[in-house]
Amino acid sequence: MVFASLSFIFILLPVFLAADCAARRLKSAALRNAGLLFVSLAFYTWGEAVNVALLLALGAINHAAGRRLPLARRPRLVLGAFVALNLAILFVFKYSFWVFPHFAGLLFLKTPALPLGISFFTFHAVSYLVDVYRKDVRPAENALQFLTYFCMFPHLVAGPIVRFAQIREDLNARGPDRDLFSFGMYRFLLGLNKKVIVANSVAILADSAFSMSKSANLHFLDAWLGISAYAAQIYFDFSGYSDMAIGLAALAGFRFRENFLRPYSSSSVREFWRRWHVSLSSWMRDYLYIPLGGGRGGGFATCRNLLAVFFLCGLWHGADLTFVLWGLWHGLFLSLERIPALRPLARAPRPLSRLYVMAVVLVGWVLFRAENTAAAWAYLKDMFSFDLAPAVLTAYTPACLSLAVGAALCLAPDRLLPAPDSRRPEAVSAAACWLQALLAILSVSILLGGARNPFIYFNF
Repeated sequence: MVFASLSFIFILLPVFLAADCAARRLKSAALRNAGLLFVSLAFYTWGEAVNVALLLALGAINHAAGRRLPLARRPRLVLGAFVALNLAILFVFKYSFWVFPHFAGLLFLKTPALPLGISFFTFHAVSYLVDVYRKDVRPAENALQFLTYFCMFPHLVAGPIVRFAQIREDLNARGPDRDLFSFGMYRFLLGLNKKVIVANSVAILADSAFSMSKSANLHFLDAWLGISAYAAQIYFDFSGYSDMAIGLAALAGFRFRENFLRPYSSSSVREFWRRWHVSLSSWMRDYLYIPLGGGRGGGFATCRNLLAVFFLCGLWHGADLTFVLWGLWHGLFLSLERIPALRPLARAPRPLSRLYVMAVVLVGWVLFRAENTAAAWAYLKDMFSFDLAPAVLTAYTPACLSLAVGAALCLAPDRLLPAPDSRRPEAVSAAACWLQALLAILSVSILLGGARNPFIYFNF
């Protein structure tokens, strides 16, 4: 089930709001957590009933591990064992067929179904255990508190990656907050509109471009139009989902941190990764890059660490060479930007530096979207063929208009589009709320019409 679906909007969302409202009236944090856990398990069971036992088992194991860590004589060994267990389970489901196809085939007889959100809840588990080991956070007080955090449906299947320390106090006590509730409804509707009106609309341009490339019928202008559409699709798809997750959490009294900060307005690849999927990039920084040495060992060591981290970042997104190449592509430019001879690029006129970032990002999206390396190479050749054949994709007029709107929203200066923030819920104007409510009527109408409604990050 996706948030931008009729079944969620008209069935599970009202159940969630009613259960949370009833528990809030009883002024019991434990009851609110129990109600949220129940709805979360119902949400996961709706589309993943076969794997709900795995989710609960991992939750119980990591709760027990977190309780054990402060008491262990050799806590580093305990930490290593349980982190390895989490990663081993992720490896079996996500990578075993790719790395050991023949052995895995004998073991499973067929490709194992990838549990929804396994990459995300594995990262939640690892961050929790490492933070407890570092004494950055105390272990969860009881199993209900931890399982509510671990299984919380807003972040369960596609993030953002929320650390236990960020919401621990809200798990203990969260009172009624009218501003936060209104903000939550606004963010949910904002995300719904981004997903349905923009992301779903431009998808036909990206899909058509990659189909044309496969049949050797793609030309220069259509290639750039198609990959630009994919850039808009994946951004509005995933940032829209993050908006909905932040909004749903706010409705329940939680203040999730922002996950997207208008990344396409960046003037360097380094800045792009400070704005794109912030919860993942900060996770990679705190639990991989800094432990590897970060930027402390000189230029060569820094580049090595960046490439290692982005190799793993690409691999995290999927068991395919295209994702690995996508990660290394970004790691390469992050490394190049640290070379003194190339630093003048950072002082170039902002339009030029933003053009550079968009070129790097769009080429990277080809690797991310392509079915395999051969398809990626074919598409890249079309992008740089420089033939002047007329664009065919402009025939999709509504999709092109949606792409133009999306591009304007992505590339407008930050000062013109102030970012909403759950820590300042009162800053959202009434006009903004009414605008999103009116657009939501259009979004629901589109969904009622049976429009195609994919969600890209469910694949990861």
